[in-house]
Amino acid sequence: MEPDDRGERPANDAAALATAVLDEEARRQEAHAAQPETVLPDDLLPGVGGEPMSLREGLRRGGIATVFVLGLAGIIEQVNLTGFAVLAPDIQQSLGVDDAVIAAIGSAFGIAGSIPMSTLADRHRRTLIASVSIAVWSVIVFLTGFVQNAFQLFLARMGSGLGQSYQLPVNSPLLIDTYPIEARGRVFAAYFGMEVTGRALAPLIAGGIAAAFTGDESWRWVFWIIAVAAIPVAILTARLPEPRRGRNEMQAVLGEEVTSAADELPVSLSVAFERLRKIKTFHFFLLGMAALGFALFTVPLFLNLILEDKFDLGSLERGLVGSAVIIPGLVFLAIVGRHVDALFRASPPRSLIFIGMLIAGFGIFIVVGVFMPTVWLLVVFYAIGAGMAQAAFAVFTAPIGSVIPYRLRSRGIAMIGVYIFVFGAFFGSILTGLLADAIGREAAIAIMVLPSTLIGGALIAYGARYIRRDISMVVEELREERDEMTRIALEGADVPVIQVRNLDFSYGKVQVLFGIDLDVRRGETLALLGTNGAGKSTVLRVISGLGVAERGVIRLNGRTVTYADPELRVKIGIVQLKGGGATFPPLTVRENLEMAGFLLERDQLRARTDRVLELFPVLRDRTKSPAGDLSGGQQQMLALAMALVHEPEILIIDELSLGLAPVVLQQVLDVVRRLRDDGQTMIIVEQSLNIALSISDRAVFMEKGEIKFEGPARELAERDDLVRAVFLGS
Repeated sequence: MEPDDRGERPANDAAALATAVLDEEARRQEAHAAQPETVLPDDLLPGVGGEPMSLREGLRRGGIATVFVLGLAGIIEQVNLTGFAVLAPDIQQSLGVDDAVIAAIGSAFGIAGSIPMSTLADRHRRTLIASVSIAVWSVIVFLTGFVQNAFQLFLARMGSGLGQSYQLPVNSPLLIDTYPIEARGRVFAAYFGMEVTGRALAPLIAGGIAAAFTGDESWRWVFWIIAVAAIPVAILTARLPEPRRGRNEMQAVLGEEVTSAADELPVSLSVAFERLRKIKTFHFFLLGMAALGFALFTVPLFLNLILEDKFDLGSLERGLVGSAVIIPGLVFLAIVGRHVDALFRASPPRSLIFIGMLIAGFGIFIVVGVFMPTVWLLVVFYAIGAGMAQAAFAVFTAPIGSVIPYRLRSRGIAMIGVYIFVFGAFFGSILTGLLADAIGREAAIAIMVLPSTLIGGALIAYGARYIRRDISMVVEELREERDEMTRIALEGADVPVIQVRNLDFSYGKVQVLFGIDLDVRRGETLALLGTNGAGKSTVLRVISGLGVAERGVIRLNGRTVTYADPELRVKIGIVQLKGGGATFPPLTVRENLEMAGFLLERDQLRARTDRVLELFPVLRDRTKSPAGDLSGGQQQMLALAMALVHEPEILIIDELSLGLAPVVLQQVLDVVRRLRDDGQTMIIVEQSLNIALSISDRAVFMEKGEIKFEGPARELAERDDLVRAVFLGS
């Protein structure tokens, strides 16, 4: 049909093409969705199935000292935290602040400190980090007793929160690595049981100390006394043993502890967080924790304000009520710890669903309780709700720790704290305070607490459907690491320069790489070929660190770089050259080269610059010319020279011939061949099959995110089906 004056045929053709592309993508996704996910049988998942283990046996294997000393520190810190809620009315009167201000101060925990703490915990001795943190915390708490206005109190609470922020990223992974998986829920219940004991005693201790000293400023003595009590605990913490990271999972999966390379790279914060967010169980758990945060720290503070305003209770009486509602939590912990271990052993998803139900129950009982007409009815409902929350918060680490790779545990648990406190507790307390001033405290609690706990519990329960898959990935990674280390240990083992294993990658919800395995040997030039959209450039991005995979391992010379950031990968030798637009046009040729190697020492940079210019005579003669004045081919040469300044272990080139005239391209290819002959290891993605095969030793062909062929380049040239796919599409 000929097009009419309005050009309907081109529009129809474009619509038909778009429909065909979308249909093909839908078929591709459906085909991969139909394939079974990596889910191992229950008897291969660590901690699932098998015989139950008693708490006594778990403590015998890991030693009682760690859980006892860390729990003792928790008791003292709870006197500070919970005591503040009890003393809030006295502090409010002493400093002259309203509900919204005291709520904001009460939620100023400085939990952002857990992020740098998690970085330290991944690299250094965790028991020493905890000891120093407790000592710093005690100094800041001591200074809290001297504040004179709301701003100073806010800073002091932030400071004590920073000192206390070691707890999640340090204590939880330390307990996970110290005690067996089979008893993990009960160990955490015992640990938090001591913290709950501190929370139960804290109102009584804080109220009693404040009552023992006369005057409106008696609350200051509470902070002075507990600060002094923390010093001996800091000393004991420094003497605790430091377990091997991931040792219990290694024992359960491999039957032995695998020793990692001594020069293992540090875990990048950004890469770790991006990788953790791609663990589906953990992703929904974080969202649930953020929702829970809106209620978790709002409730204790406003309960004490209600007790004073509605029931006219003094500080000592509020302390007694606070203790009464917390003590039943010990019973919940004993029951729930055992139950979560049993549920996880029988069915990991059921353990998370149970935790979600506890969180929802917490919100229901709290909201009903604040509307009770008598203080005793309020205490009963609050005690049940608080017990559920304490138990859920105590034992969630047992199942959720199983889906986090051991290298990322400190970062992952730090993320939980950030989501609870920053996204939930801080904003939740402020919003509740504003609502309380407008509509009353009981109504404000109902509006904030009930939806947040129901939503939080539902999100955690929803994420439980992925837990078997995510544990299986952890197991798979451990096995692959053990197998590779065993292979390397063999005499004369050939260690690839680049090694990719089990690589999955998605853009949003669209998965584009499926189980990619790839090796590049020293001195080898590998051509990575395939149809448009096959995932070639994505593989390069993941190797370079510009994309974070949801599964898989990347190694350089046997050294794991999976969690290293792009800058560090460049520093250790992974350098990528992007086709087109890789130079700085306003800068001269020499300035571009100096910019590429700005991290190098001056003499080292000068020597390397001179060497790479010898490879490109046309650039050597134009070192003072702006890069923007060069031809397209010369700019590509400059981009290649900038990459070579780093003297890469592996040079990755994406679309070498992009936009180049044949004559200029030949000059660039001559340089690439010279690099190959000199032993430079390279991966080259190239649309032109003839060009790629002319400069490569081996070829890998990709289609729809999977490797379809791997072998000598000459063999690929003989595969007519794959050659047609490159030129004509499949």
